Amino acid sequence: MGRRQVIDGLVSSLRQAGGFDAVSSGTVLAGDQRMTATGVDRAAIVLPNRSEHSVMAIGRQRRIDWHLDVAVMIRHNNDVVAARQDADTYLQSLIDRVAADPTLGGSAFDAVVTETRVEDEAMRIGSLHYLMEVMTVRATETLP
Repeated sequence: MGRRQVIDGLVSSLRQAGGFDAVSSGTVLAGDQRMTATGVDRAAIVLPNRSEHSVMAIGRQRRIDWHLDVAVMIRHNNDVVAARQDADTYLQSLIDRVAADPTLGGSAFDAVVTETRVEDEAMRIGSLHYLMEVMTVRATETLP
């Protein structure tokens, strides 16, 4: 498989999450933060973080754990309290989506959200204000 396929699988899966699907005003992209400058209400931007390579004791099967960050951007109008409430809703939607599709559409052996954290309460992109939280997903790929 490889990192690109795992990223594409995560993007495809997250695009089915409530608030980020085709009928909402949210979007999911890989590596492109420019969308936030267009004024979308929310965006989930998948970015590679790091990887860990190992060999499992049983069967000597190689494994790669891809750690992918999802920058979750919630637009607000200087009302951080409302943005936090929105973040609770939409972040949970993304977490639930990964739990519902742990193979990320067949691109990974298993995936799980390992952490979430608030990065910036008052991020400003142009004249737009966003709350940014980061969700880290560990996607495991096994190799022969």
